[in-house]
Amino acid sequence: MDIIDNLVRDHEIILEALKLLDRSVPLLQQGKLEPATVERLITFLRRFADECHHGKEELCLFPVMERYRVPFNGGPIGVMTCEHGMGRYLLRNARESLARFVSGDSGALDDFRYYVSMYRHLLEAHIDKENNVLFAMARSMEVPGGYIEKARNIERDLDREKLIEEFNRIKAEIENVS
Repeated sequence: MDIIDNLVRDHEIILEALKLLDRSVPLLQQGKLEPATVERLITFLRRFADECHHGKEELCLFPVMERYRVPFNGGPIGVMTCEHGMGRYLLRNARESLARFVSGDSGALDDFRYYVSMYRHLLEAHIDKENNVLFAMARSMEVPGGYIEKARNIERDLDREKLIEEFNRIKAEIENVS
């Protein structure tokens, strides 16, 4: 397993999911898409992007980079970790806004739109920085086998392949109504 190539592949899936999340807003507003489908997409992003992908970065890649003296404080690892937390905040608020919309709060859809937009912009910029700066730095570093095994365990424990299968089902549902 090349951990960097694996993380880049995750990014491709995450970017695709972000586009679908963005497309879901007008479909919800028009009543063409069931809120439960959007809830499943948010759950996918929480589990795949945050728990699986960010878990591999924070528990496997970043500690290796710190061994090579890439600083956490004042450096790219600290920035990326902070952005992971910002993403959690925005996605959690998107989920809560969706729940309020489902409960009949018509203004909650505007909040949902806002949090989805902020989340998408944050992660797109974040992924660009990782792909073009952080990962370029990391490619020159040898990742010890223990960290690679830890990344595999994260994927296994979260059942990465089943998460991707669920994403493909969600994608088909959204594409069928758009």
